[in-house]
Amino acid sequence: MLKSLRVPIPFRPDDVFNFRWIDHVRLSPAADRVAYLVRHADREAVDYRSQVFIRGIGLEDPVLQATAGTQDGSPEWAPDGRRLAYVSKKGPFGQVFVLDPEAGDTRQLTSFQFGAGSPKWSPDGRRIAFLGTVLGHPEGVVLDPRPPEGGPDAKPRAPIARVAQGLDYKYDGRGYLDGRRNHLFVVAAEGGEPVQLTAGRWDVTGFDWAPDGSRFVVSGNAEPDADLMETGFLYVVPAAGGELRKVAGELEIGVPRWSPQGDRILFAGTVPEGGRYTRLWLAFPDGGEPRCLTAQHDLCAGDHCITDMRGGHGFSLSWNLDGSRIFFPAALPGRTEIWSCNADGNDLRPVVAGNRQVYDWDLAGSTVAFLAADPTSPGDLHVADGSGERRLTRLNAFFDDRQLALPERMEFTSTDGLQVEGWLLKPPGFDPDRRWPLVMELHGGPHGEYSWAFFHEFQVLAGSGFLVFYVNPRGSCGYGEDFQRACVQDWGGKDYGDLMSALDQLIERTGFVDSEQLGVGGGSFGGFMTNWVIGHTNRFRAAVSMRSISDFVSDYRACDIALWNDREMGRLDWNDPRTLWERSPIRYVENIQTPLLLTHGEMDLRCPIHQAEELFGALRVLRREVELVRFPEESHDLSRSGRPDRRVERLRRIAGWFEKHLAGDAGPQPGGEREVAGTAAERPRAKDS
Repeated sequence: MLKSLRVPIPFRPDDVFNFRWIDHVRLSPAADRVAYLVRHADREAVDYRSQVFIRGIGLEDPVLQATAGTQDGSPEWAPDGRRLAYVSKKGPFGQVFVLDPEAGDTRQLTSFQFGAGSPKWSPDGRRIAFLGTVLGHPEGVVLDPRPPEGGPDAKPRAPIARVAQGLDYKYDGRGYLDGRRNHLFVVAAEGGEPVQLTAGRWDVTGFDWAPDGSRFVVSGNAEPDADLMETGFLYVVPAAGGELRKVAGELEIGVPRWSPQGDRILFAGTVPEGGRYTRLWLAFPDGGEPRCLTAQHDLCAGDHCITDMRGGHGFSLSWNLDGSRIFFPAALPGRTEIWSCNADGNDLRPVVAGNRQVYDWDLAGSTVAFLAADPTSPGDLHVADGSGERRLTRLNAFFDDRQLALPERMEFTSTDGLQVEGWLLKPPGFDPDRRWPLVMELHGGPHGEYSWAFFHEFQVLAGSGFLVFYVNPRGSCGYGEDFQRACVQDWGGKDYGDLMSALDQLIERTGFVDSEQLGVGGGSFGGFMTNWVIGHTNRFRAAVSMRSISDFVSDYRACDIALWNDREMGRLDWNDPRTLWERSPIRYVENIQTPLLLTHGEMDLRCPIHQAEELFGALRVLRREVELVRFPEESHDLSRSGRPDRRVERLRRIAGWFEKHLAGDAGPQPGGEREVAGTAAERPRAKDS
């Protein structure tokens, strides 16, 4: 019998409902099993569903679905390797549970009004620490006393009033905090009343048990006027409760990890200046000045690759069993790898390498389990040990039925001789003897980076018949700290030059780009840059600006990370705001002739929606072609973790806009490649740039 042949089709926006996303991998203490979560978008429920799975690390080992809730995740093995703590949604929020997979026994440990998560076992396996969300700042909200509308499983009603007494009353993705804060609790693994260890108007952002279980290290900022600081601190607190004792500070601090001997605390620290690299630091719980381990190496710790497959960037650090080596994610050109160094920060070496994004991982003994995305996969499970590396999952087999565009890497020389890296995707049926329309995508950050990882939006555009071009201009992570800092207080300066120069070279080098059919788009900083580009050149026939910034003066203290603007753009002189005004795309609105689509989440607190409203209003009054698509309830991460149907609609709108304006003779002619607001060298620059 002949096997039926299926002809692959292009990727579609509604493939959001076909993806399977894997996250939060954890190795058992014996390194013989892994636990992880798999998430998918449920078309009928129009929501995400996730469960925890367990499997051995052999290629043929069976896979067990360990949980059956609607939204389960955050699995963590007990020291005995028999039990799992995990988080499951019960009602409107997640709660902490303990599971014995072999016995089939599940026990709920928390019932917090506003939820609990991030469980972590004590070294002896008798207790579990976790973060519980509590009313840490009652003065920040006037609650509605009525029961939730829709029953006990519904979200609480909106409050009667929100009271902001500091800048820290909101955070993108969390929304308005309404007095709620995340604090450290401990509960017996067998159940009982949780004990609260921290309190007040601040959040615990990370924690770890001491090896003897007698105390914790926590990261956060419990100081007065914390909202006016860009730095965090490390504190030590007794496991039985007591006063916080500060052991490190004056840095952006995260991911504290106690050494196996208990005499050192490893953490990730960043000097609070624009574009600084995140490095490995040591603090000393019993006294001593913190010390940077990797100051001598031009290597950034963390994963800074940007895709539309998942929100945020997971960050793990780990010691080996005897405390002689440290393992960490390293940001490199177009990729994230796992590296290690000795306890003095030297003898750096890659542990897991390659042209891919390693976005989560765990270490047990000499075995590393990790999750990696590459051009052919949005993420799968791999294991590396003494027998080599092997891939254990292939979660997105529907890729066999799609026309996958593979990236071609290129290098370009900018106007001042700087080398920049980029990639090109070609549409299905590509013919080099004809000219093709092109969409240039611009990444956010500005200190993120494009990479070898799969990007759904790019595949949808390639499948619509466009070349897709994306570049890491100066300011991107992975190419050295000087490269990353090179755009600080110069947004729209030499970084703009990098992008336009790379595009010019691509057109000249290939001969198959239709220079009269160019589109441009990007999100966050990429949205700013899109707005900036079309205010400074009319070479593009269409633009899509997503979650963007248009006016730095009105944005200056309006977003959820208001102080961050000072380090990136320079402090605003309220008596003379020209420095930020000259850097604002809306300053050049009268130059904009390119048809513009603006997309924005209505609950975006990182780049508030008034930024899109200002630009939309100005262009509409000028009778330019502009459209604003607003997505209710959605945050800055709409493209990565927004409601599934809204993610689909967003992609349909983006592809449709470019199809409308870059298809043959459709759409107005913007007018060639005339520069309209001066060259990068002629434009005013911010202070000290």
